[in-house]
Amino acid sequence: MAGGLDALAAYSEGGVRYINQSGKMVIGEGAANFRPLVQRLFSASESVVARIGPWDKPRIAPPKQGNVRMTFLVSDGMYFGEGPMSVMQRDALAGPVIQQATQLLLSVTKAGVE
Repeated sequence: MAGGLDALAAYSEGGVRYINQSGKMVIGEGAANFRPLVQRLFSASESVVARIGPWDKPRIAPPKQGNVRMTFLVSDGMYFGEGPMSVMQRDALAGPVIQQATQLLLSVTKAGVE
């Protein structure tokens, strides 16, 4: 985003945290209305984690403008993928994750908790 990074985190028990580039935050711990969306996001993410290996190199800089980074914290390490949003949205693996994350984000912001 032009003004900075947005970050959306979803947790297996259904919790959600969103930090907007403006610094505003939404925290939805135990929010039953987010749980189905989180489950769909995790389901879409499983195929990505199954295909990529854990990151074993030093931490990299934040994504450049126009890129999206998906980070998965798994029991055996951190997995991530990054690329231009327009490419990642059409990717067979990343596309469904971005689609589900977008639906979750829309729901979080629509809840008016921001």
